Amino acid sequence: MTTAHPAPRWRDAIAPRLALGATLGALAQLSALALLAVAAYLVSRAWEQPPILYLMVAVTSVRFFGISRGVLRYAERLVSHDAAFRGLERLRVTVWRALVRLAPAGVPVWRSGDLQSRLVDDVDGVGDRWLRGALPLTSAVIVAVAAVVLQTVLLPTAGLVLALALLTAALLGPALAAWSSRCAVRATAAARGDLTEGVRACLHGREELVAAGTDAVALERALAFDERLRRAHARIAWTAGLGEAAGLLAMAAAVVGALAVGIPAVAAGRLDGVLLAVVALVPLAAFEPVLALPAAAQQTAAAKACGRRLREITRATEPRPDPAEPMEYEPNPLGGPPYIEIKRLAVTWPGADRPALQGLDLTVQPGERVAVMGPSGSGKSTLAAVLMGFLPYEGTLRFGGVELAEYFGDDIRRTVGLCSQDAHVFDTTLAENLRLARPAAADEELARALRWAGLRDWLEGLGGAAGDGSDRGGLQTRLGEHGRAVSGGERGRIALARCLLADREVFVLDEPDAHLDAATAARVLRTAAAALEGKTAIIITHRPLPEGVVDRIVRLRPPLPASGSDTGNSRLWGADSSG
Repeated sequence: MTTAHPAPRWRDAIAPRLALGATLGALAQLSALALLAVAAYLVSRAWEQPPILYLMVAVTSVRFFGISRGVLRYAERLVSHDAAFRGLERLRVTVWRALVRLAPAGVPVWRSGDLQSRLVDDVDGVGDRWLRGALPLTSAVIVAVAAVVLQTVLLPTAGLVLALALLTAALLGPALAAWSSRCAVRATAAARGDLTEGVRACLHGREELVAAGTDAVALERALAFDERLRRAHARIAWTAGLGEAAGLLAMAAAVVGALAVGIPAVAAGRLDGVLLAVVALVPLAAFEPVLALPAAAQQTAAAKACGRRLREITRATEPRPDPAEPMEYEPNPLGGPPYIEIKRLAVTWPGADRPALQGLDLTVQPGERVAVMGPSGSGKSTLAAVLMGFLPYEGTLRFGGVELAEYFGDDIRRTVGLCSQDAHVFDTTLAENLRLARPAAADEELARALRWAGLRDWLEGLGGAAGDGSDRGGLQTRLGEHGRAVSGGERGRIALARCLLADREVFVLDEPDAHLDAATAARVLRTAAAALEGKTAIIITHRPLPEGVVDRIVRLRPPLPASGSDTGNSRLWGADSSG
């Protein structure tokens, strides 16, 4: 299933504000044109020393256009930037929602640094297309037409010279800048993603890099990415300079041409000498917005490249699309968690050329706790992902007699709770990290969930055993970036407490005993089992569990070696059950 590109919707939402910004910008540029023309007339007419009352209209007009230019420019900045920020907000939310649909199965197609670059830099680049691309172009066209009309009224040949110069600058400068920077823009997007990934790797793995003595190598690699990005930006700046130079030369030619046709016209009596200054200076105001076109062309080219990178996300095929006519999930009519039935289950991750899990048969009764064990690569985490509705599958996977593929993904995740082995801990308080599972949970419920996860002593050590949130420690302790203030084992148990707090009907615990010593792991698993009483639980682990934690054990077999007699239909993966 391919999602339609949602970009037009966010553009339509800001279109009225963009139109108003373009109008205000054009009026500001027209005020600048009128200001320069009237000022030129005023200076020339004042040289003739007429009575002061003859100059009052021009003097007042200079004041009016001078003030209106600043006011209109300020209003245009307010309106256009407001529209741009609104558009960026909507676009970034659109991209984020697309990533949520793809997560977690479809996201690994991109590196984390590249994803961050797309979500931040590419979204900003698309937004700049309107602020620094479309709006300057609109103002340039309106001002150029007005200036040519004014010159033509004053002196037709001067109007023709100005039109030719403006047309040359408007075509040559942007075309030169866009053509020569197209490759540089693509290189910039790739280099920015590489640099973000390199810096992220250096920062997040700095302790391990220093311990292994490879920190200098990682730093050199990041600096090499930075140098690539610098060279790409230098090429863009160089080509922008070429485009601007072409515009300046065309402006100089327009001024010289205006004088070249204006002076003979004054001598022949076809042009009032007072208006010669107007004819000579109008091109300066006319070229002001035109000189911004090369940069606008480069910004448009960059925005198109950014838009293509974002469309790779928004148009990506969802790993597990929701059904067109979903079944409405209903709780077990007998009460308690649903009955899970799996037959010949086969699951393949996006981009993989072979199944990660195949031929699995498993039945889980309501309220039963089952351990799933097996070596790395046997499909344990894949089973967790498909139970959460993250992946498509072949075979049979039923909850309460209804195929899981018939449910909306969100309905599945309101029924099944996952405690992942790499669950994220956010840079906020312990309480807020737990309330991700249940925002309205009271402090007492948070403290109870932490005790279920085996963190009673740790919580008491923070000074918040009562869970009243009255002190600066306890539940109000900040956990730091990526949970730096806690150990790996504590981070996993915080994730377990968050999962238990969600109070789902089915729990999938993926390696809840990771990063724990045997004694601590046994204690945590026993308290978690007590909290899961009456719930269906599938506990994925790689080491033996304490007695009484689960009702039975399912062992996944690794792939069998290929044989000459294999017909291609053999079960590569399977399950052995034991009590």
